[in-house]
Amino acid sequence: MRRFVLIPAVLVALAVMPAAASAQGGHGAPDFQDRFTDEFVDDDFCGTGASVEVVENTVGNVWGLEGEDFFILTFRSRLSFTYGDTTIYAQNAGRVDVQRVEGTFPGPRTDLVVETGIRAALLVPGQGALTLDHGFLKYLVSFDENGDFVSVEVLKDAGGHPAFDSDVFCDAAIEALGIPTA
Repeated sequence: MRRFVLIPAVLVALAVMPAAASAQGGHGAPDFQDRFTDEFVDDDFCGTGASVEVVENTVGNVWGLEGEDFFILTFRSRLSFTYGDTTIYAQNAGRVDVQRVEGTFPGPRTDLVVETGIRAALLVPGQGALTLDHGFLKYLVSFDENGDFVSVEVLKDAGGHPAFDSDVFCDAAIEALGIPTA
């Protein structure tokens, strides 16, 4: 099932992103910035088998890069999901601080992650927010020697993060888009 919660995917991508090490140590201007629009069709939206058109607009800034023991990511994005004549939106904005607590890059390692902001807000025009995943979230995430995700352990959840470990986002999006199930 494809998840549309930005941060876990970004963390995994950054964990293996090829880049030069930062000389600024997390201070001053970002080491990496990106602004992009990506349009694609998800042929199996949330495991339903339905094709949904997706447009993602994202701005991201990163201090610290590959191999460093600490990095910071700030981001904002807006995604639109269209099925038939219905379009809904997801918004994300916030900051992610990642500190290595065990191991070395690129080998097996565990990172301490602190997320603040809005991880996922699912919005329906004229109806408001269907889901809201926001606040403060602190967890340990582990990767194996190949950089593949192994596990996550939540240490603190303040604010409400239903989309972090459940299908609440997909459940709400499927219903809002009118995708048939069963």
